[in-house]
Amino acid sequence: YAAQFRGEGSASVQATRGAVTLGRAGQARGAVIGDTLEIGATLNTGAGAWAEVGFTGGGYLRLNEQSELSVLSVDRTDRGREVLLKLARGTAWNVVQKGQGGYRIDTPVVSTAVRGTVFRVDADGLVKVFEGQVALPSSADQAVSAGQQRSEAGTVGTLVPDATDRFNQARDAERARPLSLTLPRAPLTLNDLILSVRSLPDATLSAQVAGQRVPLNAHGDTFRLERLAPPLPEGTYPVTVTAERFGQTLTRTVTVTVDRSAPQVALRAERRGHLLLLSGAVTDAVPGALTVTARIGPRSYTRRVTSGEPLSWALPLADPTAPVQVSARDAAGNERDAALR
Repeated sequence: YAAQFRGEGSASVQATRGAVTLGRAGQARGAVIGDTLEIGATLNTGAGAWAEVGFTGGGYLRLNEQSELSVLSVDRTDRGREVLLKLARGTAWNVVQKGQGGYRIDTPVVSTAVRGTVFRVDADGLVKVFEGQVALPSSADQAVSAGQQRSEAGTVGTLVPDATDRFNQARDAERARPLSLTLPRAPLTLNDLILSVRSLPDATLSAQVAGQRVPLNAHGDTFRLERLAPPLPEGTYPVTVTAERFGQTLTRTVTVTVDRSAPQVALRAERRGHLLLLSGAVTDAVPGALTVTARIGPRSYTRRVTSGEPLSWALPLADPTAPVQVSARDAAGNERDAALR
């Protein structure tokens, strides 16, 4: 571990499930994604809970249930970064890629040092190596290689996976999924800025619009940008959505027009026996298709028209005395009833 010091690195909480507590300077609170683990900070997991911690330069640790982890140091050096951790109880699953620098985790029974491997260590001294090799400084640098495990008693033998290992391998596979980000087809015309996009459920999404950066609320794999306060004025805005997940980042932009003005309706209605003739035009401030709805007694008819183009529409009129109502709606949902002439 002899390397030239280049400054402090960082360790941060990247994911949690269940009851996870972060302790600092004698104070404890629930851990949240993005929390930085300073030197001396402790992370505790309850029954059925887990937390993932990411490090400067890459790699991560998953603290399994009923476990306690302390960060002793995370330093940047000329060889990458050097991580020193202490596992007081429970289980830590470690994924350390080659070329990321040194990584050491101590327990009350055994110390492990690696430079690129996937391994599990328990506070009672159990060490399992799934990829690479782990050296045990506490045991005269005894090596445990891929496919081997060190028992609590200190003997090295063939690795025997258990339910804890299978859980962590499944979680690794889930974590390795490529990030995705799907926005609605552009352009959009809306009465207010309410946007739904799709990404992986454990991603973090935010949107940049009109000089503001706002978080998106998650509902499974659907994320919503709710109404801004105060609402945006009418106009056209580029909305840039960013998704982040375990060091991956995707950015997409969609153009949104905020329109709160109802269409202008200038229509004439003429009854000719059993026909109703509608003529005139419907216009809107935002170019595009409009929906005209005619209600004749109990029946309704709809037609798509283009803003500003002449409209000529013949409709059946079974009852020449039936009441007639006509309305026009734009793409943003703004609607106006026609004053028929």
